[in-house]
Amino acid sequence: MRWSKLKKEIESGFADSVQGRVEVWTTRYRGAHDQEGEGWITVDKVRVHSMGSLTHMIDFYRRVEEIRIEEDCEDYHDPADQVGYYGAIDVVDDALQSEGAIGLRDFNAALFDYLNLSIEDILKSDRAIIRAVGMFDRRVGKRRLKVLAEVEETDLVRRFFQLRCAFEGISLKPH
Repeated sequence: MRWSKLKKEIESGFADSVQGRVEVWTTRYRGAHDQEGEGWITVDKVRVHSMGSLTHMIDFYRRVEEIRIEEDCEDYHDPADQVGYYGAIDVVDDALQSEGAIGLRDFNAALFDYLNLSIEDILKSDRAIIRAVGMFDRRVGKRRLKVLAEVEETDLVRRFFQLRCAFEGISLKPH
């Protein structure tokens, strides 16, 4: 599916209160040696969340290295270090996923997957970006939004939840 069709499919599933106000975007840097790119979400033409492949990779490897230094497991040749050395990759990958800090390929894959998920599966997804985009879905009504106010969430999902509530005119009690 072409990006323009995917974008149209995703945005057409948004609630009436966010139609035309929330948009998903991607670009590829074709002049770059690896042709990586960036994905982002705008609200009223203002970028509120970005996911760039290069930014993601830099952050990923920086965090992995920090964990390896902190845990003193920097030598992958040493059998005693191997569990911690390779485990740092999983820890950082999980952390970035929960923050919605993903690369362009993961963003595109998440949007494709989103199209085939029920709203229940979207809201229970282990990928924060899917849950975050789900906050704008028309299948999430005002009653469900009020229930979601009590759910613990990542900062990204919480921000998108708050935006949707503002668009719907739902006042939130601080908790």
